[in-house]
Amino acid sequence: MNLNFDFLDEKLEIGQSTILVLEDVNVFAKVVQGFYQYTGENDFLKIFDNKQKNIKPNEMILISDILGFDINTRSNLKLIYQDLEEQLNDKPDVKSKIERLKIELANLISHELVEHELDLVGDKITFQELFLALGIHIEVMDDTIFEKASEILHIYKYLSRMKLLVFINCASYLNFNELEQIFEYVELNNKPVLFVEPRKIHGFIQHILDEDYFLSCENVV
Repeated sequence: MNLNFDFLDEKLEIGQSTILVLEDVNVFAKVVQGFYQYTGENDFLKIFDNKQKNIKPNEMILISDILGFDINTRSNLKLIYQDLEEQLNDKPDVKSKIERLKIELANLISHELVEHELDLVGDKITFQELFLALGIHIEVMDDTIFEKASEILHIYKYLSRMKLLVFINCASYLNFNELEQIFEYVELNNKPVLFVEPRKIHGFIQHILDEDYFLSCENVV
């Protein structure tokens, strides 16, 4: 996966865990804004997969506020519900049983609709609507920023349609050991994660864009 800015001649290859340090505060602000406004078309910020195909906005998760990030967003739950339905397709007996119960429930409610003074009708309930009605969501058990970041990474692993996770200024809230565990977990997940930081992180290999727009890769000790 490649990241390209219109003010740079070279592209940045995004590996499983890539740290991008932007030392100029104006560039950092512009890049963060670029991620927020990313459309995948005619942006100064361009993200391509290995086949040079643009990454779509709905294929990327952007995290700038770890604690404030809601994992149970409508879009995330929709993806999870789709995975659940696909999981049921591999269990035809279970899916058929649920279908029968749905029909039985619909018949019971239809009878009550007929008894009502108003002319009420109901639609056939889909599996995703059933999951929503049951309140199915991701249980989040986190007390610290490190635990919340780890939970986000764990969920990202199972969102197969998501191709890139971007953390903004994540390192400021984590110590060396926590960052080391985060990067190890990212490598195990085998899905690309980009960490955009305003300053160097000691002890890790990182791409650094200095104030002269020179991009280098080094291990900061």
